Amino acid sequence: MSLSTIWTQFFPPRNGAPLTEANLPSQAGKVFVVTGGSSGLGYELSRILYGAGGKVYILTRSKDHADEAIARIKAYYDERDNCRAEAEGATAGQGVFSKRGHCEFIAMDVTDFSTVESAVQVFLAREGPDGRLDVLFNNIGTGARKNAPPTRQGHEYHFGTNSLGAYYLTRKLMPFLSKTAAKSPQDSVRVVWPGSVLIEMMSPKTGIRKEFLQDTRNVTDRNELYSTSKTGNWFLASEFARRSIDTGVVHIAGNPGNYLTNIWRHTPSLLFYVLWPILRDPVHGAETYLWMAFSESVTMNEAVSGRYVMCDGRWHPGQREDIILALRSVEEGGSGRAREYFDWCEARVREFES
Repeated sequence: MSLSTIWTQFFPPRNGAPLTEANLPSQAGKVFVVTGGSSGLGYELSRILYGAGGKVYILTRSKDHADEAIARIKAYYDERDNCRAEAEGATAGQGVFSKRGHCEFIAMDVTDFSTVESAVQVFLAREGPDGRLDVLFNNIGTGARKNAPPTRQGHEYHFGTNSLGAYYLTRKLMPFLSKTAAKSPQDSVRVVWPGSVLIEMMSPKTGIRKEFLQDTRNVTDRNELYSTSKTGNWFLASEFARRSIDTGVVHIAGNPGNYLTNIWRHTPSLLFYVLWPILRDPVHGAETYLWMAFSESVTMNEAVSGRYVMCDGRWHPGQREDIILALRSVEEGGSGRAREYFDWCEARVREFES
């Protein structure tokens, strides 16, 4: 890890994203799940996928917020089509130029396993036995929150929101993702896991303390809890890829960047205003997700090896050695912390299901 690597994640190359709304191929016939798709990066991603012809399921808590977001998405393309029609001398509204897809809301609170379970049931019912799921975007998350409440099942808030809930959702959807992968081009069915630059800046040695996995009350610092919950996503992506390579589903993690979204709502005002000048438009975070989801550079081999993405769609040149070792098992000369965290998540889910 170098200072230049940190710097470029705060100040990425201008207009450096290789995959954007402008050059994204048609996604007609494809199906996507975007958690937290009613605001921030999730909203921009849902909007772009809809505009490319994809079918987008927005999984979030509030129906009102989701309905408002879907209305805004449709209005965005209505206005763009009207402007284009006027520029070409046609009557506004005469033709639809956007490829247009479909957006639907499914209720889910990622901090409550029971609603994750019900959301999966609703999704499977709507898609039916002949349906598909091409990419799951585990976008939803929270920033560091002081005195954060536990989740519905009593788990630590940052992990429950940023990682553990996504683990359960992914686990429940893996059979459906695998079925889609069996009838799709190689490495095209994926699960996208968001990380953070704070993984390399603030997470403890091995990424997550062993003491935390033994008893989550052993760690109380909110900044560490946030950064390690994001480390957990990288660990889960790596372990899912290793454990399910035969399914053909590619799991990839990466830092989408730093953006002006409501993830900062629990941040002290002074810190927010200090950071505000470097926060970017969330559409650029969506562009990172696009690269993770559709770039041919992202393959099963890269996923199994633990490769990690940086904002705007670039491979990270080299993470901290202790975290790289955490991705490897003890038998491979690593610390095995990623495996331990995956097993910890599975144990929490089994407690709920039992």
